[in-house]
Amino acid sequence: MADRPGFRKRTFRLHIYIATLFLALLVAFAAISIATQHYLSRGMMLSSAETLFNRIGQEVKQSIAAIYQPARSAAELLSRSSLIDANTLDKRLVRLPLMAAVLQNHQEVSAVYVGYQNGDFFLLRRFDPHSFLGRALGAPPEAAYLVQSMARDTEGLRDPRFVLYSDDLTQLSSQPVPNYIFDPRTRPWYQAAQGQQRVISTAPYLFYTTREVGATVAQASINGTAVVGVDVTLGALSSFLDTQRPTPSAQIFIFNEKGEVLADTDSDYKLQVDDLGTPRLPKIEDLSHPLLSAISAHASTELNRTRAYNTPDGIWQGIVTGWASDKSSYYIAIAAPQRELLATATRIRNISLWLSVAMLLFAIPITYILSRLASGPLKALIRETRAVQALKFDEPITVRSFIDEIDKLARSMDRMKSTIHRLLSIGSVLGGERKFDRLLSRILSETTAITNARGGLIYLVNDDGKLEPRFAYWDGQDRQIVPTLFDLAQDKDHPLVIAFNEGKCAKRLSVEDLRRWHPHLNADKPLISMAVALRDRQGQVIGVLLVSPEEESLSERTMADRLALVEAISGTAAVAIETQRLIQEQKDLLQSLIELTAGAIDSKSAYTGGHCQRVPVLTELLAEAAQDSEDGAFKDFSLTEEQWEELHIAAWLHDCGKVTSPEYVIDKATKLETIYDRLHEVRMRFEVIKREAEVACWKSIAEGADRTAALAELDKLWATLDEEFAFLARSNVGGEFMAPPDIERVRKIAERRWTRTLDDRIGVSYDEAERKSRQQAAPLPVSEPLLADKPEHIILRPDREKIAADNPWGFKVKVPEYLYNRGEIYNLTIQRGTLTEEERYKINEHMIETIRMLTRLPLPRHLRNAPEIAGGHHEKMDGTGYPKRLKRDEMSVPARMMAIADIFEALTAGDRPYKKAKTLSESLAIMAKMRDTNHIDPDLFDLFLASGVYRRYSEQYLSPAQIDAVDIEPLRRRASA
Repeated sequence: MADRPGFRKRTFRLHIYIATLFLALLVAFAAISIATQHYLSRGMMLSSAETLFNRIGQEVKQSIAAIYQPARSAAELLSRSSLIDANTLDKRLVRLPLMAAVLQNHQEVSAVYVGYQNGDFFLLRRFDPHSFLGRALGAPPEAAYLVQSMARDTEGLRDPRFVLYSDDLTQLSSQPVPNYIFDPRTRPWYQAAQGQQRVISTAPYLFYTTREVGATVAQASINGTAVVGVDVTLGALSSFLDTQRPTPSAQIFIFNEKGEVLADTDSDYKLQVDDLGTPRLPKIEDLSHPLLSAISAHASTELNRTRAYNTPDGIWQGIVTGWASDKSSYYIAIAAPQRELLATATRIRNISLWLSVAMLLFAIPITYILSRLASGPLKALIRETRAVQALKFDEPITVRSFIDEIDKLARSMDRMKSTIHRLLSIGSVLGGERKFDRLLSRILSETTAITNARGGLIYLVNDDGKLEPRFAYWDGQDRQIVPTLFDLAQDKDHPLVIAFNEGKCAKRLSVEDLRRWHPHLNADKPLISMAVALRDRQGQVIGVLLVSPEEESLSERTMADRLALVEAISGTAAVAIETQRLIQEQKDLLQSLIELTAGAIDSKSAYTGGHCQRVPVLTELLAEAAQDSEDGAFKDFSLTEEQWEELHIAAWLHDCGKVTSPEYVIDKATKLETIYDRLHEVRMRFEVIKREAEVACWKSIAEGADRTAALAELDKLWATLDEEFAFLARSNVGGEFMAPPDIERVRKIAERRWTRTLDDRIGVSYDEAERKSRQQAAPLPVSEPLLADKPEHIILRPDREKIAADNPWGFKVKVPEYLYNRGEIYNLTIQRGTLTEEERYKINEHMIETIRMLTRLPLPRHLRNAPEIAGGHHEKMDGTGYPKRLKRDEMSVPARMMAIADIFEALTAGDRPYKKAKTLSESLAIMAKMRDTNHIDPDLFDLFLASGVYRRYSEQYLSPAQIDAVDIEPLRRRASA
């Protein structure tokens, strides 16, 4: 087999074999030792963790008992005091020091109170004069205690009252509180203590006044006329749990049998609010905590046993312990990441591993020292050739040898490696450059560096077919270009033209030629000029690259080598230039299409004016102000070049969805207007009724009726009809508000009848015929009401127009049942304006369409946030906006900027036929109110005022009559209040 052609026998060198065997045994021994040690230490750590978890559980139970015990003692003491029999506020205040002592000695007690059998109530709590209640009561700063009293005066009437005391129980104020209505007999603690001869404690709940989490300890008096209550807060329990963490990331939870979380170590623990706005204890599912959910699932079946829990955050080791109190079950869950519990075992394993690695690293050089001496510099050069093959150029070749041929080979390979490295790096550098001028500068700087040239120039072919200088680099810096054009027909002898025609040229230029053709180079001696044509992917010459070496003279071979090197670089440079041009042309095309779309939207309806073209200007002015801010909320705000492009495109396309908005809805000027104003139909019906009345009048005269009376009655009816039509015409125009009596009059007028003798189902569109078929046609002639809401007026909403609650865009909007409702009475009784609910939704739907359209576009990665920016300008900071109901923290800063720009432009726009342009002061005052109601970002509005963006925009786009004096300081003070 050894003689077979192409077959190479596998061979091993002795020192390689010995070293490999030794290192393999060393690695195997270390691996077995480390694995065994880690397994044993892991078991020991987990066993210790179980013991630690049980101890922590006992300490938590003891802590809870310690919190309740003082309250039990206080309740039992007060239930036997004279406070029970006190029947007036003054008598009850005598025992105030006793109640204050309970609060002073026990920080966990938040309130002490007594509920009486007749509905009276007497409570003492600590008081913060700076709280909301303190400000409402006008409390002095020394107020330390608050008495809430529900007593009866001398006449037997209830006298609800708040009394403030200082820290030394000096009365500060006593205020009646008529709205304070509280009956202790309805509270669970009162009802639970009644009939009991012992101290009872309630399950933890939310306190009525303070909304703190805690429990009530209560004791009924011996005579059964009152119940003493002591509120114990569990707020300190969470802090205590935090101190009991067995590891830094450990979690401790306390929850009851209902799944309500009473305390935990998580700083994000928050009370929940039900559908009625009432705070409640959070349940396990409310916290969305995978670990807690996993632990609670096994709470009742695996008490006091540790087990492992798999969560998205990793594997946790945990235990659940429980106890019962007053017929309720409570659980303490303690868990810690296994990675922290096993940190010591892991550290021991890592130390062993590093020691093994250190021994291995120490053994490797010892093993290989002698073998490397045998291999010599040739082996090093073989490795270097492999590094070049793998495109690794991190370090130069430093191999040297006392043999002349090997040494020269090493130096030659080092130069070759450096040249290849620089050639490859030029490609990556040029491919990553995005600015055209910087690209040209990098091409010249890299080319002159790799060719040891003094400088160079780039000429590109302009639209006239001439070579135009675009960039010069000389003596290590960019040079100003003198616009010297080269005509391809007249300047045939110039190296640039020769290279353009022949592909390359190397020629010596005199000082006179340099001054005539390249005056910006300031050369004082002849130079060698090497020029190479730049060709695009189709092989067309797009320009010429020229470089001038430092040497005054070069051999033909050296010049040919240099020229070949420049030619190799020119290919990469030409592709980079062409790519940048194509990218720029595509961006210009995209920008033109975007501006064309925005312009078309603005031109589509006079109701939008130049809105789409002005909002980008205002948005970018505000973004520039934020980027220039050196302090405040936006001192760290900055946009990259790509983010500026993203903001620019999003601003121009922020209303692109309006292309789908029907123009007759946007421009709807009257209530009955669709594509035309249906008031003309109503007018014709009035005319028909008048004609019918006239015919009936003359018919009655012909039959013998009194002529004068009949004509008088006809004139009276005509006058009534004329007035009723005038009323409907006024109602059709719309206004600020249509009163209920006017609405009722419309309905009354609608009851008048007229006679139709022609079929209204012929000659109509398929859709209209389909709608009319919803009810059976009446035989002709038919008497019809003057106005009606007919089934045919209802245009059903197709499935494609419906938005599911779980839609992929996150829209949270109320979609009207019908697409349109063109009922005549329905439209004429619109209370405000001229739009129905369906039409208002159709106009607002442009935001939904904007987001849909932009998300369907295959946007580049750096423009992926454009839909979010463009689609958020109708959102409000309080989450009541449109269409996603986003809150301030859920929106990006550019999206919030565009909301301000959109509002300010709409307020100040002077090209809208439906409104008068507002002045600068009026617009800013309106926006300040919107800021105060949490509709717009207060920080951005303050920047909008402080930076003068509003003024710069106004000077360019507002009429002089709109630009009035504005004092922004009051607006800013409200913003910072």
